[in-house]
This record gives sequence, C-alpha cells and structure tokens, in this order.
Amino acid sequence: MIYNDLALFTVVANHLSFSKAAQRLGIPLSRVSRRIAELEDHLGTKLFERTTRQVRLTEEGRRLLDRCQDPIEALQGIAGFADDTRRQSIRITAPPLAARTTVGPRLLDFAAENPDVAFEMTTTNVMLDFFRDNIDLAFRLGPLTDSSLVAKRLWSVPYCFCAGQDFIRERGLDGSISTPDFLALPALNAGQPWVLEGGETLQPKYIAHSLTDLDVITQAARRNLGVAMLPSDMVNGELQRLEVTDAQPMTRDMFAVYPSRRLLPARVRKLIDFMTPG
Repeated sequence: MIYNDLALFTVVANHLSFSKAAQRLGIPLSRVSRRIAELEDHLGTKLFERTTRQVRLTEEGRRLLDRCQDPIEALQGIAGFADDTRRQSIRITAPPLAARTTVGPRLLDFAAENPDVAFEMTTTNVMLDFFRDNIDLAFRLGPLTDSSLVAKRLWSVPYCFCAGQDFIRERGLDGSISTPDFLALPALNAGQPWVLEGGETLQPKYIAHSLTDLDVITQAARRNLGVAMLPSDMVNGELQRLEVTDAQPMTRDMFAVYPSRRLLPARVRKLIDFMTPG
C-alpha cells in the first residue's frame, strides 16, 4: 500500500538511515531498501542519495517529506504506532552568535513547551542549502538576497562602531571621529565591508585581524587590538562606542527563512509563530 510505503519513507527520512529505520520498525534492512526503491519507481523520482557514509534527501524527497510527514504522523498517532516514529524533528541552522544569545534560548523555551519536538541545529555563518543539507528552517541576518525563499522578520539587531577603552584613551578618540581618520585605524574585520544605514559601505585601510567569529572580534577589541563593528548589545564593560561622522552602521534584521509557505509543516509554522515577538 502506498500509505505504508510513505510511512516507511518518513521514518527513513527522519533518521537519514535505512538501518536505523529497520531497527526502529523491526523489519529487515533489505525490505526497507526494497520498499523505498518501489516507492521511488511508483513516484518516478529519486528520494534519497545514498553513499557508503551517509544518506540524504534529494530535493524531491525533501518536498515529499514536507507534504506527507504531518498527516502520516497524525495517522500513526490514531493507529497507536510506536512513540519513536511519532516524535517530530525540526532541522535548523543559525549563526553561532545568535544560537548562543537569542535564537538558542528561545528554541529551548519552545522545546520545554513541546516535548514531542526534537531539534537538530547546525550553527554556522555559511548559507546552507535547504534541500542538499536537509534543513527545515534557517535563522539568518538580513539583508537577504535569495528571492526564491520565504522570510519572516523576527527582530532587529542594531550595530555600532566600538573599541577598547584603553585604545580610545591612548589615541584621543573621545568625541566624534571623521570617517577618513576612523578608516585609518587598525580594524578588526569579519572579512566583509562595513555596511551603513544608507546602504553605503566602509572599507578599512588597515585590517589588523580578519576574524569570522564575532565573539573573537569582541575579545580582540577588549584587548585593544583595533576598532570593530559589533551588535550594540555586545558593547559593554571594557568596550566603548565610537561616534563616526556621517557613518551609522546598519541595523540588521533577524529572519526565519524557509523554502515554501505552501509546504511548511505545521510544527515549523508553530515554531516560527513562537519565535515572533508579540
């Protein structure tokens, strides 16, 4: 029956393992492989890419999972299937800093209220591919460039220029600094130009250190190694804001990003609503 094969497909897709699906369901591995192959033949499309090391969903497999997982899980619950096939997974990616400071704590609040949901989170600044990397939901800082994706704004992240207090005192940087003087200072950079509110960019002339992790940039600034552009809520203690003439760093927005509103699973929609400030 096509329903049984779809139910089997959701278990394999959630575990990304044919052998784990076989163990969970108590059936031979060979039967799992045969039935998935028959389902692929019936649908006329490849659902999984298999290598000796890993199993991952194809784009078509990802779309099928988005379409059928919620109704399959609902029917499994009615039929009294095993609990471990009913637990819903949400695969998430988020920038490391956001995962530690804003996104992560809110996800844990959601997990406490929704024990039937399991998170699999990858923290990276790299833009992962939803289908190739099997991602349900991405948390990304704007501005966003991929118009094929759906994005919901969650909250704003204001930025500012800053430096260590000793760095500022030794160079007499109290008060407003001209843009040319500011750009001549040793800079702590994440490998990209500094974007301003009007969309213009500033490119420091002397990059003392190029560091992709904002926590490391913060530590470097605290050690008076250069000027930086950081989220405003990270600038405290030994760090001090710098006022640069006619140069206001852009306020960036955090978005929940996903491939298609029509195929959005109910559990992911519920999470996005939870993450949206009231």
